[in-house]
Formats: sequence, C-alpha cells, structure tokens
Amino acid sequence: MDIKTPNFQTSAICGLFCSSCMIYLATQKNDMIKLQYFAEKLNTSVDQVRCNGCRSDVLTTYCKNCYMKKCSSEKKVSFCSECDEYPCNYLIEFQKQMPHRVELFDSLSRIKEVGWEQWFRENEERVTCTQCHQICSWYETICSKCGNTPSSPFVADHIDILNIKKVRN
Repeated sequence: MDIKTPNFQTSAICGLFCSSCMIYLATQKNDMIKLQYFAEKLNTSVDQVRCNGCRSDVLTTYCKNCYMKKCSSEKKVSFCSECDEYPCNYLIEFQKQMPHRVELFDSLSRIKEVGWEQWFRENEERVTCTQCHQICSWYETICSKCGNTPSSPFVADHIDILNIKKVRN
C-alpha cells in the first residue's frame, strides 16, 4: 500500500476520517453519478455537495454548518478530545446518529494518545481494501475496484451495525 502523507484537511475535528466519506470519495474521483445522487438526497446542487474534507474550503452543504467546527474554533482546539468539556452532549448525540460514527470516541482517544498523523495512518489502513489497497467508504461492503468482501477492516468489524446491503457502491 502506498502510504500517503497525513492530510489534516481530512482529519475531522470530531474524530471522523473524511477520506472514507462517500461524498469525499465521489468528489475526489469526480464521480458525477454519485455526486448527483448525493445532491438530490441533500436537496442541493452538485457544486454544493462536493467536499474536500472537514478543514478544507470546499465543504458539502451538511458540513458547512458543523457545530463542532465552530465550537473548536471558539475554544481554540484542533479536535474535540482537546476540549475541557469533552465529551459534550452534542458530540455524544452526534455519535449516536449514524452507524459509521461507531468508532468516534476511540478515534478521539487515539488522536490524543498518538497524535493525529499516526491516527491518520492507522485509519487509512482500517478503511483500505486488503486486496487492491483502494480506500473504501464506511458503507462499502464490497470493494468497488476489485470486489473484495469485506471491503476493509472497518467494514469487517462493523458490518452488523452498518445495516447495509452487500452491494458494490
């Protein structure tokens, strides 16, 4: 696997790994079919759905109004786990809302323990196909490049809670 330089833009304040987000992946590949799908789902334009990561200037509609981004800026912290109020009720509720957020608190603890660069490398490995080394989305049970099942160690660990069909994304 090609180890990339850790990218702070895709290291979300809340502990999510943006590089595994379906919208982020569609943006990076300029996959117009998926971008159009997400634009319709979010009731916005393709240009408004594109995202280059939590800390970039190009944010999907959903992430533009992120409470944690505003909060971290006000409190001058890079990650929620650096805050004196961690874990706050907002973050606890945010984690409960979507299955792919299952490792959120583990991620934030790991960032605090080893630093975001090492956490980035570890997360990249967790969401990468073990066969072809493509980064897969959290919900991609079958690797879209080579068909490997499960697509990544993350999916293998959480397929029961992701509540998804075994289809190629």
